[in-house]
Amino acid sequence: MKIQLPNGQKSNLDENISFEEKLQIVEDLVEEWMPVIILNWHSNSIKFFLDSLSNYLVWHKEEDENGYKGYEDKEILSRKKMEKLIRFKKDSKQINFTDLSKEHKESLLGEGGNE
Repeated sequence: MKIQLPNGQKSNLDENISFEEKLQIVEDLVEEWMPVIILNWHSNSIKFFLDSLSNYLVWHKEEDENGYKGYEDKEILSRKKMEKLIRFKKDSKQINFTDLSKEHKESLLGEGGNE
């Protein structure tokens, strides 16, 4: 992964290493550039540098049991999937039973409410 250091120079970070090794690289870079980071906290170059380092860690991909790199975690929904779910809910003419008021639920179920 290519990143831009706070001084404007480009650096290439190895993506084919373990997460622990990546974490160590990030810690070393932050420590090395800490005086510049503190002095220029609100500058775009520092924001871009720190964003790049965080992406380097966040987008780390491990190999699965079959040796495939970058498998999808089925427990985590992507931003695109979440937007699609929200958009469907807004556009849908259906109303979920759980979204009904107590009175409407009772009228649908009858007088007892639990039939």
